[in-house]
Amino acid sequence: MEERKSRKSYCAATKLKIVEFAEINGNRAASREFNVGESSVREWRKIKELLKIMKTTKRARRGRGAFWPEIEEDVKEWILELRKVGRKVSTTSIKLKAKSVAEKYEIPNFRGSDRWCNRFMHRNRFSVRAVTSVGQTLPLDWKEKSELFYCYLNDKKKGVNHQAIGNMDEVNMCFDMPGNFTVEQKGTEDVKINTTGAEKCSFTVVLSVTADGGKLPPMVIFKRKTIPKEKFPKGIFVQANEKGWMNGEMFKMWLEEIWRKRPGSFFKSKSILIFDSAPSHLTEASKMEASILSTIAVIPGGLTKVLQPLDISVNKSFKSKVRNEWERWMISGYHTFTKGGKMRKASYSTVCEWIDKAWKSITPDCILNGFRKAKIVGNIVTVDDATSESECDELTDEEEDASRLPDAFLRLLDSFHSESENEDDF
Repeated sequence: MEERKSRKSYCAATKLKIVEFAEINGNRAASREFNVGESSVREWRKIKELLKIMKTTKRARRGRGAFWPEIEEDVKEWILELRKVGRKVSTTSIKLKAKSVAEKYEIPNFRGSDRWCNRFMHRNRFSVRAVTSVGQTLPLDWKEKSELFYCYLNDKKKGVNHQAIGNMDEVNMCFDMPGNFTVEQKGTEDVKINTTGAEKCSFTVVLSVTADGGKLPPMVIFKRKTIPKEKFPKGIFVQANEKGWMNGEMFKMWLEEIWRKRPGSFFKSKSILIFDSAPSHLTEASKMEASILSTIAVIPGGLTKVLQPLDISVNKSFKSKVRNEWERWMISGYHTFTKGGKMRKASYSTVCEWIDKAWKSITPDCILNGFRKAKIVGNIVTVDDATSESECDELTDEEEDASRLPDAFLRLLDSFHSESENEDDF
């Protein structure tokens, strides 16, 4: 009795490997090389593009295909175009777009249901994702601006210890910090998250780090006329003003109480302070105060997402950790209520406890990662990998003067100036 041959299955990655071999050497050669049927090789070459978008470990193309492929193709192209320019796309907008495309193709029985939308997204490898960043796009000349910044910084940081290279940034926060997602039973129509109603009651946290992975005490600026008379955690510097954000006076206070008193500053060795181009940082008084203590390096407007270590790796993690503390307080913390039964927002001291816990949990590796990605420390110091430090030294006389004189460099940055991303938060 003839022995029955066992069937073999191949994953998408293997099929693509066989297809690439067949395109160079022919179908028969691929059949002999990989011990597969020549007809299978021909079939896989026909569906090469489909194999590319399949999960690499998937072996078979099971499941019903699209009833209206022309609708799906148009909707897919529309989604990709919107996402390319950073526009938000929801499942509701997908269904509305699909219905308009169906009308264009005169397809009368297309309903654009939730079930169709889910299957369309699955077939085209789309999914609902949490937004990781919200902000303006980089300016068209961001590479040129970055190169000028790096050239200036590389010249000034020669002989400067990493402990003496600092970055400061303001983070806008609120007393209530509900997230965008929650676990709920399927079928529930109203998915509600309870808060104390203080989502718009904001304050500012000023964070500062050093290039050796060090952290300086946070400064908290509450929106009120006087500093709250409460007991705050040690290591949190609390201030207040009527708007609750950084201004020239607060910046001067941060320089005196935080930056001047940082570890290693007693020896008055050379140091560099990096900050963004927020208006409160660029007043003549602010620049003069900062220049007395350190060499200042101002990040050109609109480039904090690529040049500011805190923006790159720390701020998001910090805010997430503070939100976790808020959620714990909402579930099991001590609460007081008004006569009308409304829950009061957290006290100023409680908020500072959240900030203290969150800041202590930020690791040195997290901070160092931001400085590396911003290319302020490490081997890579320019925008393009192929650009070397020697290329930065090849400046015109005018550029060289700007890189060596802080005031001249700041005047150069005035031409780059755009509204600060931090200012938009308020």
